[in-house]
Amino acid sequence: MTLSLYPAFFIFALIMVTTPGPANLLLMSSGAQHGLYKSLPFVAGVTFGKLFLTIGLGFGFLSLLNSNPFIINLIKIAGTGYICWLSYKIMFLNLKPTSKTELESIPNFFNGLLVHPLNPKGWAMVIAAYTQFTSFGSASLTSNWALEVLIIASTFFLIQSVSHSVWCWAGSLIFNFLNQKNLLRQSIVIILAVLTVGTVIYSNFFI
Repeated sequence: MTLSLYPAFFIFALIMVTTPGPANLLLMSSGAQHGLYKSLPFVAGVTFGKLFLTIGLGFGFLSLLNSNPFIINLIKIAGTGYICWLSYKIMFLNLKPTSKTELESIPNFFNGLLVHPLNPKGWAMVIAAYTQFTSFGSASLTSNWALEVLIIASTFFLIQSVSHSVWCWAGSLIFNFLNQKNLLRQSIVIILAVLTVGTVIYSNFFI
């Protein structure tokens, strides 16, 4: 990646990370259902999951995907199922809360780790970043690639650390504002969960 390309990549990453998608909607749903503090492990898991995905694609997996479309289809199916399940976990397990079911319904760090690796938008933005803003596929790939992977991965990580926290915090504002109006809060969480499922299905099968 040349210095002149980095501003364009940064703008691309900023737009892709901060706009609505399955991960951001899940974070907002968790914030709205459980508040920011209880959702912080989930926020951390989602952020680090994207970091691991970016590094993994950078060091070899991207070439494997290009040669085997079956893997892409398998990831799409698994990703759709996982994000639908996670939306259900956030949405329904706490409709009649008890201390046990509320604790079980809070998504944790390990739930978050899988969101981006099973999220079609996450794959699309990382693949686009590597193919559009780096030397991927060129003769200079060998000498510069480790540095380019570091630049791509660290930029995504820094932007997502802020963006994912803001999305969850926005959800927590709903949690705090509607804390005494459980039915309305649950309605908003259900809407967010439905939007999440709709987004991942649309991303996987209609784009």
